Amino acid sequence: MPSILNSKARRVLRYLNKYGFNNIKLTIYIMNENSSLKQVVELEQHFIDTLNPNLNVDLIASGSGYHQPMSQEMREKLRKLKGTTIYMYNAEDFTLLYIFESKQQVYSLINIHHVTLSDCLNLSNLYLDTFFFSLEIIQESLETNLLSLDQMKKFILEKREVCKVKHPAAKPIMGEFKDDAKKNIEFDSLNSLAAHLKGDRQVIRKYLTGEKSSYYRGK
Repeated sequence: MPSILNSKARRVLRYLNKYGFNNIKLTIYIMNENSSLKQVVELEQHFIDTLNPNLNVDLIASGSGYHQPMSQEMREKLRKLKGTTIYMYNAEDFTLLYIFESKQQVYSLINIHHVTLSDCLNLSNLYLDTFFFSLEIIQESLETNLLSLDQMKKFILEKREVCKVKHPAAKPIMGEFKDDAKKNIEFDSLNSLAAHLKGDRQVIRKYLTGEKSSYYRGK
């Protein structure tokens, strides 16, 4: 999938993006359905030893994927699974920067809209052109530089200011209520308008561009 390939999160994906698929041979080895986990690991180790693959980060079958043992401090952070753990990486080199204990914590700490976070997680969109969010640890990421809460917030604010310059704010939209001018509201973007009306953005856009006439929902 292009959205996954473009994330370049795993070493094999970076390889595919750089060299393509022309010289790749895919072999699917089907084991007996009654095979034990031990047999699966032994077979994996056999192929690692005989093929000597250069894309394997860990040359020990069923290993963690890390070259060095994870610190006790990191283990404690990863055990805090009160909600859906969100891992935030620097998209430039996929250094792990911060671990959020839940989606709600992401919303409250960095003031990100739930739709934006959902798009980052499901579509591999980058947040503020800098941050890559993941529901899983990227095992091929060998760098960890966990920021304190204050450092993380400061970093977010700095990137937000840069993005304001690179991506000017959307044009405001005036929503005029048909029968009561007191209910008129000015919205700062199409997204905020659609969220307020709980409506489809594509449909609302057609009213804004004149493809559809009359009143939206008759009002």
